[in-house]
Amino acid sequence: MNEINYIILIPIAAGLLGFIINRLRTEFDFLGFVLALFFAIKIFIASRSNIISYSIARIAGIDFRFYVDSLSGFILLFIAITAFLVWLYSLKAMSKQPGERVYYLYLTMTLSAASAVVVVGNLIFLLIFWNVLVFSLYGLLHIGKAGADSSRAARKAATIIGVSDYILMLGIVILFIKAGNVNFPVRPAIPLTDPWYITAYVLIIIGALAKLGTMPLHTWIPESAKVVPASTLAYIPGSLDKLLGLYLVVRVSLFMFDVSTSTPLRLTLMIVGVVSIIVMAVAALLQKDAQRLLAFSTVSQAGYMLLGIGTGMPLAIAGALFHMLNNVLYKSVLFLSVGAVENRTKKTDFGSLGGLGVKMPVTFFAFFIAAMAIAGVPPLNGFYSKWMIYQGIIELSDQIPLWFIFLIGAMFGSILTLAYSLKLVHGIFLGERPKVLDKTREARFEMVIPSLIFAIACIVFGVFAQAIPLRHFILPALQFEVAEIGFWTPGLATILIIVGLVIGLIIFLFGTVTKASRKRVFIGGEILDEEAARITGDQFYSSVHSLTMLEKTYRFGEGGAFDFYNYLHGAAQGFAAVFKNVLNQLIVSIYRNVGKLVTSLGKLTSLLHTGELYSYIGWIFLGGIILMILLAF
Repeated sequence: MNEINYIILIPIAAGLLGFIINRLRTEFDFLGFVLALFFAIKIFIASRSNIISYSIARIAGIDFRFYVDSLSGFILLFIAITAFLVWLYSLKAMSKQPGERVYYLYLTMTLSAASAVVVVGNLIFLLIFWNVLVFSLYGLLHIGKAGADSSRAARKAATIIGVSDYILMLGIVILFIKAGNVNFPVRPAIPLTDPWYITAYVLIIIGALAKLGTMPLHTWIPESAKVVPASTLAYIPGSLDKLLGLYLVVRVSLFMFDVSTSTPLRLTLMIVGVVSIIVMAVAALLQKDAQRLLAFSTVSQAGYMLLGIGTGMPLAIAGALFHMLNNVLYKSVLFLSVGAVENRTKKTDFGSLGGLGVKMPVTFFAFFIAAMAIAGVPPLNGFYSKWMIYQGIIELSDQIPLWFIFLIGAMFGSILTLAYSLKLVHGIFLGERPKVLDKTREARFEMVIPSLIFAIACIVFGVFAQAIPLRHFILPALQFEVAEIGFWTPGLATILIIVGLVIGLIIFLFGTVTKASRKRVFIGGEILDEEAARITGDQFYSSVHSLTMLEKTYRFGEGGAFDFYNYLHGAAQGFAAVFKNVLNQLIVSIYRNVGKLVTSLGKLTSLLHTGELYSYIGWIFLGGIILMILLAF
């Protein structure tokens, strides 16, 4: 099928042409992203009714082939949609930024490699493009904000994901040696009872979790949030990594192995998931910068996906896949909206923002919808996917005695998510506005439209969850029947919520607005000016910092105590120091021994120099005889 070749080759070809002919870069990139989206739609439609599978080469017993089913078809579609909208946003956001020219080259390279990952037909072929993504990720992260040094963040991401990819490769090698086949799918799925298969599964999952961004392989995401543009954060950790990471987890757990055959592995996935949800949500709650908060939130939301897969329940697995899709939608809005605010104000810290809702109403609308969606407020899409995961956990009651702990943890995580979502909304768009931001204007069309499209999708995918995303994307991608979702009816809930909002708005307009007045603030008998008395977003939940144990743990973690990269870097430095000393001593020892040997030979040959002519003539004749003997042989 030529469309598969096109969707891999066209974006990178367009990016290279745009890089070489800079004056036509926008035109070439537009063609690349639009054609990629066009072919992604064609492949998605074809995959709904047929499995696309064909071989392109067979080398050393490895079948390099393409394989597209309903799962990879719908993942491919949303990779292309996200890439196009991020590119549209970047036209203004990255204009005249350092590294702008190479940024678009890396963007198209990432699209090509990501598309290839989901259309290849075996793990070894997948690994090739999976490693290309490390290179493109490093390049994108190396292009930081104006005046920011992003080199450390890029090195950190490349190191963590690179090491995880080597682990992934080891797992694939073990599976290939043991099973002799790493093609998709494996029928029947391999039960996780053999130690070698368990080892292979665990190693492959580690590689997938690094891409998905769960603890403890997440630390490059908050590091990057400090220094890279919002478009990069929306595309890489916010969207693309969630699509590819969970794709590999689902592909390996359901289409190659049967994760339901190993309760310890399922429990491990669930524990990692629920710990990621809670710990990262608490960390997000403590942040004073919007992009840093969203970075921790990204890791927290990945925990829900892993928790759903770990249950092994069809309903929760479908919920995890749906939550992955939802995360792409609302997390893109949040990152891109914060980027739009930064483009207008040059700030992302809560202490310098506030009251921008009236100045940037379209951005505020999109941001508010996404913030409520990620918090799981019905009837938006985030609630529905979480609801499915909750229902799947409840179904574990006859298999895992302590199932309720995971349910409580997931629901507590939703409460924390709502808390930091309110902090986001208040800190940026509500509250009092600093006077320096009074002239702030709405973001440009190119920056607003992608967020608005994603925000509308959050509403549609929540209200019409069963009719659109579940029916057309999620359920066809799975190989099993999914039970009824439960008694939740989004249509009725939407009507009731709208009625409640209208009543609340009427009460607010007629009972509060007309009585509002501004008063001076007195502290200790002194009158404070408005700016000094302004309650900033970073003061939201400031009492949390008074919890000594929590504050110390957070500071301990901020210092790098829980950072896998620091331990890896420290171990590498230790090995380097050891090997440096060992090699140095070895070289010195060889030098000294060679020196002694040369000195001894020099002393021996010096004995031959007697100063007498007949001795030298004798040596010459002896040498001639030796040469004649050698020549004779």
